[in-house]
Amino acid sequence: MGDGSIHVETGGLTEFAGDVRFYAEQVDPLDVDRSKQSFSAGITFGTKNASEAVLQAKENYAKALANSLTNLTRFVEAARILAVAAEQAAKDFSAVDDQSARSINNINYMLTTATDQAQAARYPDGRPLTDTRDDGETS
Repeated sequence: MGDGSIHVETGGLTEFAGDVRFYAEQVDPLDVDRSKQSFSAGITFGTKNASEAVLQAKENYAKALANSLTNLTRFVEAARILAVAAEQAAKDFSAVDDQSARSINNINYMLTTATDQAQAARYPDGRPLTDTRDDGETS
């Protein structure tokens, strides 16, 4: 069974955030713009066919295209949000780790100081600490 503690590799989390941010800010916006430009002419098929089936297909295609472009835009926005959240999580975990390390160092310092004070009180003349237990030998 584990010790119940959480171990976070903040370096990996920071790297993940950077990768997501790169795609959200450098790659995906270009794809969104390119896609919008590619489809900016609108629905171009069936211009010489005014049948009900073709009009219905054009309408369905236009809705699907609009939904796809909206989803692509929202994906980029979500990637930006995810990058910010991952960066903040890495900072927060790092801050907690730093605080924990400071607390442990403080506790160790206090325990060492208390031990030194106890030894000084027990051995005021500065005698070295030796084992004075009876080992069973008699003189």
